[in-house]
Amino acid sequence: MLPWPFVRRHVIPQLVSDSGSWHMVGQQFRKYLKPHDPVADLKVGQISLRVNEVCNLRCSSCGQWGENGHLRRKLESGGRFEQLDFEVVKKIVAATARDKPFYYVWGGEPTMWRPLLPLFEELAAHKLKGSIVSNAQDLDRILEDLIRLGSLSVLFLSIDGWDSASQNLMRSPARGGKSDNFEKTLAVIQKTDEMKKRLGLRFPLIVPISVISNHNYMHLADIHRLMLTTAQLHPYYFGWFIPEERAALHEKVFEERFGYAPKNHRGYLKSCFNEVDSAVTAEQIRLIREMSAGPGSLCIPQFLPDIESEPDIARYYNDHSWHCGYPNCESIYFIAEVSPDGRVTPCRDYQDYTCGNINEQPFYEIWNGDKFKKFRTEMKKGLMPVCTRCCGLQGF
Repeated sequence: MLPWPFVRRHVIPQLVSDSGSWHMVGQQFRKYLKPHDPVADLKVGQISLRVNEVCNLRCSSCGQWGENGHLRRKLESGGRFEQLDFEVVKKIVAATARDKPFYYVWGGEPTMWRPLLPLFEELAAHKLKGSIVSNAQDLDRILEDLIRLGSLSVLFLSIDGWDSASQNLMRSPARGGKSDNFEKTLAVIQKTDEMKKRLGLRFPLIVPISVISNHNYMHLADIHRLMLTTAQLHPYYFGWFIPEERAALHEKVFEERFGYAPKNHRGYLKSCFNEVDSAVTAEQIRLIREMSAGPGSLCIPQFLPDIESEPDIARYYNDHSWHCGYPNCESIYFIAEVSPDGRVTPCRDYQDYTCGNINEQPFYEIWNGDKFKKFRTEMKKGLMPVCTRCCGLQGF
């Protein structure tokens, strides 16, 4: 859940000032307080659009393009990269507008999907809101138009480094050579902040995302220092990864439940988290908390999962049977994940279970269909082995 200081400072004022946002109260009730029936027909609260598969960076923490990423394997085998058909997306927006879902737009790199601005124009026409998860690649070109539309509520920007060299180490360019990703990301944050102040806007919220890894755990406070006066929320993820034994166990459990073996989970076999020092990380978190309590700080830090002590951090990296206080998957009752090829899945990254294809079926036929209900029913029995390090589970 969101940190209370962030809710108090940014969410509640929006609810008070904008009657068009009051439906969010009902959505939050359904998310956190209402019992979930796996076979009931449901309203959709969020539609997650993975609009494309291409990306300009090769980030070590990525399950798509990282060292074992499934899209890296696809490239090596000569596969064809997909992107969502905008005409199909428009049909989804129109068909689901009655539920007022929030749109979570990502990729690949979504700024490399040409209809990105038209999508937010479409959302604005239906009085809907959404977010973009980006590395800022081609964002500056459309940033002002996006902000003026009013349909962009949250701008998530990836930043793992404290300077250009460290950012490039963790988020290296796809074609090698030098990259200006660090400077580009900070420039987008600065421009968004300045434009919001000039126009008197609360939104979009600026939310930089940092993934804790071998390369940056000793500099987490340095990264947060860059965000103190311009961002509203700064989530730190401890890293979504699995060891070989959990990967093998997941294959066994998944096949027992669904009748076939999964593949995409092996993109989360990563080596960039195996040297994180828990004591140093805990001290960095203490420094961040101290820094954020200062009078000049506007940015609220968040740690996902919400662990901060040295023993808990060490356990996170060493004991994958521990679910970190998140024993159930709730997002499957609220979020539909749409892949670039139109497949609709219940899980954002482990997209081995398909409930239907939006190019071939109406949205609600999939969302409230038998395959989605079967997945929800199976997950009532407990998490699967890879789920215990799922940032979607921890951040929902």
